[in-house]
Amino acid sequence: MKDFERELNESMQKERTVSKESRQAFDKAYQKIYQEAPILRTKQKRTPPYLVVAVIVVIGASLVITPIGRAMTNFLRFGQFTSKTLQENGFVTQQSVKSINENIEIELTEVYADQNQIGLHFTAQLPEGSRFTDEDIEFYNMNFILKNGDGSILVDFFSGLTIETDKQLYLFSVITPNSHFDKSTNLLELTYQLHSDSGNVPKLENATVEITGIKAVYQTNDDEPGEYQMTTEEIEGSWKLSIDTGKINTFEAVDFLPTDSKKAADIRGTAYPSSFILLSEIPFTETNYFDDMRIVTVMDGVEESYPLMQTSLVEENGKEYTQFIFDYPRYDEAKILKVKYLDTATMEEVSIELEQR
Repeated sequence: MKDFERELNESMQKERTVSKESRQAFDKAYQKIYQEAPILRTKQKRTPPYLVVAVIVVIGASLVITPIGRAMTNFLRFGQFTSKTLQENGFVTQQSVKSINENIEIELTEVYADQNQIGLHFTAQLPEGSRFTDEDIEFYNMNFILKNGDGSILVDFFSGLTIETDKQLYLFSVITPNSHFDKSTNLLELTYQLHSDSGNVPKLENATVEITGIKAVYQTNDDEPGEYQMTTEEIEGSWKLSIDTGKINTFEAVDFLPTDSKKAADIRGTAYPSSFILLSEIPFTETNYFDDMRIVTVMDGVEESYPLMQTSLVEENGKEYTQFIFDYPRYDEAKILKVKYLDTATMEEVSIELEQR
């Protein structure tokens, strides 16, 4: 991990592609960090060794071993949305609002939002000589709260400004943070992708973000040989940033139905700008279905797979469905796609073809 920054800077000189498997591992690693975040509430607090191993092994496999180059920079800056419709109509909006506190300038640079996700991209200009610019920093995080103009809370990421029992804090079931620090400019980039499994993310209207702290986590040696801990440094403050929600456009959902009309009553899909949601009456109950389930597209002769992110049971018009949410950024590009999974009863791969309607 100590060589991560050097290897990233070297790889930035080349155009390379991040594999879907690496990106999925990257997301899972930072989701793990988020899930364990309560242990990072206080300054100089030590983390149990098992968390350190989990974070370092997964992040190391996906970021250090895998050559990433500029593709990772594009990912951090929401460059994963390839649909021409989204690119030409500004799904990812350019923001430029800054706040300075504790000698640190934080800027909100990009925002996107649809029915299922909100994405926030920040930069923080760190002061020269700060502990936060040292080479041994393993990863960064921020504490913040996102509110709509009517005062409703969309998410509270350990800001300390609300009580945890507020039901609105659980609108997003998964939060994926990513970060990159440029040592040459002392510029820290952080993105947060907020994933909802309800499809009911409210429209952003006069929304604001308030950041209450920036955290840096680094490894420290323990007394025993071969043992180590993680230590957290935190800068507390208040950075308030208003989102120009007038720039955010609405994109209609794109429906997909099976090409086999006999299956139309059992399964259907919907593509949103940020994800693909599959509803099925088929009782997917075996774990292997979830482990190997994916969306597959063939564009210009190139096959791409998009992983399953979440599953849940939902009710619609009095009927219960299994809901599958896929990490799918292509929106309306593919006219035909396939859902593939392993049938554990026969140990054969099942492929269901869906077409855009």
